[in-house]
Formats: sequence, structure tokens, C-alpha cells
Amino acid sequence: MAGVKRAFRYCLVAFLSAVTLSKRGSSSTPRAGLSYEDTIINKVLESYKMRTIYSRPVLNVTDSMTVQFAVQLTQIMGLNEQDQVLTLNIWDQIRWRDDQISWDRRANGDVKDVRIPCENIWTPDIKLHNYADLRLKEHRDALCIISHDGEVYHVPQVVYRSSCLIDVYVFPFDVQNCTLKFGSWTYNYDQLDLQFYENKSWIDLTEYIESSSWSVNNVPAYRHVKQYTSTSNWSRVELQYHLIFQRRSALYNYILILPCILLTTITLVLFFIPPESPAKMQLGLAIFIAFFVLLRLLEKNLPPGASQMPLLGTYYCLNMILITLSSFLNVLIVDLTTHGQRTTTPPKIRKFFFNYLARCLRMNDLVKPFVTVTPKSRTPKEDLGKIEEKTWTHEVDRSNEALFALQRDPTQCAGPMAEIEHKLGELREFMRQQKVRLDERDKKESIAKQWKAVALILDRIFFFVYLIIIFASLSYTLPVLTWSNTNYNTSLVRIARGI
Repeated sequence: MAGVKRAFRYCLVAFLSAVTLSKRGSSSTPRAGLSYEDTIINKVLESYKMRTIYSRPVLNVTDSMTVQFAVQLTQIMGLNEQDQVLTLNIWDQIRWRDDQISWDRRANGDVKDVRIPCENIWTPDIKLHNYADLRLKEHRDALCIISHDGEVYHVPQVVYRSSCLIDVYVFPFDVQNCTLKFGSWTYNYDQLDLQFYENKSWIDLTEYIESSSWSVNNVPAYRHVKQYTSTSNWSRVELQYHLIFQRRSALYNYILILPCILLTTITLVLFFIPPESPAKMQLGLAIFIAFFVLLRLLEKNLPPGASQMPLLGTYYCLNMILITLSSFLNVLIVDLTTHGQRTTTPPKIRKFFFNYLARCLRMNDLVKPFVTVTPKSRTPKEDLGKIEEKTWTHEVDRSNEALFALQRDPTQCAGPMAEIEHKLGELREFMRQQKVRLDERDKKESIAKQWKAVALILDRIFFFVYLIIIFASLSYTLPVLTWSNTNYNTSLVRIARGI
């Protein structure tokens, strides 16, 4: 019974205020010193003094009030990847109907509408649900436009800061999809029905200022009625505006992509430098440091603790791993080159590397001396030494016979022949030792060359492995990165731009 009385009292007050406003509005002449517009504004303010600014302007408390809402984007002010916050400059467009305000235009100097501060009348409490703002106020004060038929139009200037999940997998060619969720904070679906303003199911871009960092791909909007389980029979209307935009990557092509391609090309030069050269190790370390610097530049533009590593960063790490393996292989090659001075090449290794791998890698000229065993040719001078050696050997027999004859005949031991025979013996011994040393040196050099050939074959194998890995990674990375993700409804963007 008490509720019925309160409802009757509320309807009576609303009726009396509407009658009072209509009667006063019927006067064709305003009070002295006041214009028609002043008179209407005073009547509206007096009406709200009677019914307060906290109740919905409906005739019946059970009526559902329809509020139209739209978002007009003017500028993308920035996207903070570190904090995952999107900052937008927006004009809100809000329209509703005040059933307790109206006047006759013809009787009031043809005044179509008046402007009144919004804090003096009722306004819908439409809030950004996924806000990420530390400020206490996000709207700039703007007057409300009240028409003669009771329509109220409000266009506040707003700087929204909303949370946005950042996807950096294809950075710097990434496409972000940020959602703005608007709805009444206290009124349920039965009390406040939120609809699109003039059926604009998109973000209005007629006043949009092009961003130097982002290009807008699509701006769809959807209306949802959400049921909240925390409160029984509590459902609210939520308008979701999706801003899909892509990063302009022209600058990043020069500071991240081009240096990466150049460093990858320089890395291939590492395999053409002789393994024993110190420049190979120095160049490898320099390229490693360069990729690390690029990785640091990439890290500055990424949110901390990203759920997945950017594809470009993975490519950087892959190159750093390959360069590290190349440095270890270079040390192994140098060790193998010097290893030949200690032990010989195992026959199985020699056969596998020289007969199979060298043939597959087109390195037959390198291993030809070790595969085809031919008598080692000497220079004519060396051949002459062999001939002389045989000659001296033949003469040795004769000299020995002469020596025995001289020993039997002591009278013949003295003289120049004995001295000549002594000198020839020393010369033959010297030549024999020299031949042994040369053969030993040739053997060591041959073993060292065999180990060096094994090392060069390993270096060539790793070169082809690196080449295959780089081409495979580039064939996957570049198409994924450069895929522009433009498969969107571009007609909706043209409509939103008013084209």
C-alpha cells in the first residue's frame, strides 16, 4: 500500500510540473528583461528543482528509458605496449528523451533548443567498463542541448584510457584489436535500454585525424545484453566498439628488418674466411653483438612478460645460436688443423670424408692427393740425388774391396785414397739422414693436410646447414611478418569515414 502511494505521489508531482511548464510556455511574451530562451531555461531548471536530477525523466517509474549512444574517434593518441593501455581522443554522442520537458516553438519565439549545464539535469551514467585510468575525471565539461520536444543531446569531449591485450607475435607488422566496452553502471536492462545512436554499429571516423604510427583497418560495434550472476535478475546492456588498427612499419623496416637481413648476409661471409684466421672469430663475435643490440631495441617496444616471443626476436635468437655454433666449430677446425701433428687420420674417417662427403660437396680437388695414391715425384735435382746414391752405393762395394786390399797391403793404406774414402763415407751418411728427415717432414705435412681437409669439409657442411636453416626461417618469417592482415570489411571503414 505504501508503494502505491509513493508511485501516485511521484506521478502527481510529474504531472503538475509538466502542466506548469506547458502553461508558462504558452505565454507569447516573456517577462521584462528576459528573452524567450532565458524563460525556457528557467522553466527547465525549476522543473528539475521539483523532481531532482537523480531520478529518470520518465512519466511512469516502470517505464524503460531508451538512451542512444555513439563513439566518434578523433585521434589515436598512443598505445603503451609496456602497460597495455590504449589512449584515445573521442567525442561521445548521447541522446535521450526527457518526457517532462517540452514547449511550443510558435508560442516561445520559435526557440528550437536551449543549452544547459549537464550537472543541472539528469544524465545517464554510461561508463567505460574496461578503463585503465588513474585520473578521477575523463570527460571535459560540455553543455547539454535540450530540444523543444524533450530530446536531450550531449556531446562531451573525452580522453579514454582503456586496457587492451597486446599481441606482438608479428611485431612490427602487428595488428591490434582493442575493445571499448560501454554501458550503464547502475541501471539494469529494464530501466535503461542502451541503443546505437542513429543505428551506427561502428566507430564514427568522420572527424578522425590520421595517425603517423597506426592505420585503422576496421571499426565494428556490437550490442550485448549481459547477465550478471553476482546479482539475481540483473542484466545490463553493453555496447562493444572494436578498434582494429595496424602499426605503420616504415620506420621499423630500417632499424630492425634491414639490419637483420644485412647481418644475415655478413654471417655467410664467415664460412669463406680461412679457419686459422683470427678475423673469422672476431667477425663472428661482432655479428653476435650486433644481433644482441637489435634484440635489445626490440625488447624496448614489447610489454614486460609477454605471453609469446615475437617472431622477429626468435629469428634474432636463431642467428645468435648459429653464430655461437659457428664459433665453436671454428675452434674445432683450428684444433683439427693442429691435431694432425700428433696423430694420423683414422682410415674410416678418411674414407668417409674423402670418398663420400667431399664428392657430394664438390671438394674433389681438395682431397685428390689423399684419395689417389701415386708415387711421389721428386724434382730433377732429387732424382739426380737418387741416381748418385745408387752410383755411390755401387762404388761402395768397389771401395770396400779396395779397402780390404789396402788392409791386406799396409803399404797401400796411406795416401790420398784413404782420405777420399773417409770423406765419401761421411757424405753418404749425411745424405741418408737428410733423406730420413725429409720423409718424416713430408709425412707430418701430409697428415696435417688431411686433418685440415677434414676440418674444411666440416666447415662446408655447416655452411650448407646454416644456409638451409636461414632460408627455411626466412621463408616462414617474412611471409608471416609481411602479411598485412587486411582481410577486413573496408566498406565499413568507408562508411565510418562518411565516404
